[in-house]
Amino acid sequence: MVKLALKLMELIALSLNLPPKRFEDFFKDQTSFIRCNHYPPCPSPHLALGVGRHKDSGVLTILAQDDVGGLEVKRKSDGEWVRVKPTPDAYIINVGDIIQVLSNEAYESVEHRVMVNSERERFSIPFFLNPAHYTMVEPLQELTNEQNPAKYKT
Repeated sequence: MVKLALKLMELIALSLNLPPKRFEDFFKDQTSFIRCNHYPPCPSPHLALGVGRHKDSGVLTILAQDDVGGLEVKRKSDGEWVRVKPTPDAYIINVGDIIQVLSNEAYESVEHRVMVNSERERFSIPFFLNPAHYTMVEPLQELTNEQNPAKYKT
């Protein structure tokens, strides 16, 4: 998962017109982790949340999930919650708050939540890519200028 996450970071760097290895030093002592989630069936799913609304605080989340689904993202245009349909043999990639800051909002962390299912249990395995604890997080200098000043402090 680390190898995949670092490859995704190279692609993000290229999308920002940066050298592919621009983020490499952020992950020399990375503090990434993986979690296994189990959501049992709930007879009244409208009364329970699997995980409440939140944004991921790290860099990237790579999510493997089963075919039950339950992940919802909040659409920015109207605030509606939209279900993310599970795709077999695919990962869902969430951009976290740290990428939002580093990119000076070229990328935006998305609010999401998990709803439980009334009939079937659900499993998901998120991998959270995080930098070293000592990493200073701030908009990259290459992405700020007078027309696009830094939107965040260090």
